[in-house]
Amino acid sequence: MALMALALRKEKAGRRRNLIVMLGLFGAALFYGDGVITPAISVLSAVEGLEVITPAFAPFVIPLSLIVLVVLFVIQRYGTASVGKLFGPVMMVWFAVLAILGISNIALDPGVLRALNPAWGAAFLAANPLLDSCRSARWFW
Repeated sequence: MALMALALRKEKAGRRRNLIVMLGLFGAALFYGDGVITPAISVLSAVEGLEVITPAFAPFVIPLSLIVLVVLFVIQRYGTASVGKLFGPVMMVWFAVLAILGISNIALDPGVLRALNPAWGAAFLAANPLLDSCRSARWFW
């Protein structure tokens, strides 16, 4: 909206002004749509991880996601500091668990660190010179 306002300073009237307004409104609609759907998708995908533990959690995924979203948006009106106070410790525990699991699995099989060597990628490309990006993309998908 601010960019649209800046662009409209130069335009007095006419088709260009209407085009700028339409593009500004379209961009704002995309921004607001993204702002609404992104938290829902993020929370839902995180809570769906419960189904990985056991399919018995499947009936609780949507209700739990709704509870998390409602709590998040209710405390959000008090500012990002309140959201940070709630989710900061949760994220610290999450990252600590990821670090512990990652380090322990690397300790069990340190050979996985060989994947970080760029020579492996170079050797693959040298062994497959006719492999183009389209074929590899089709294989990947």
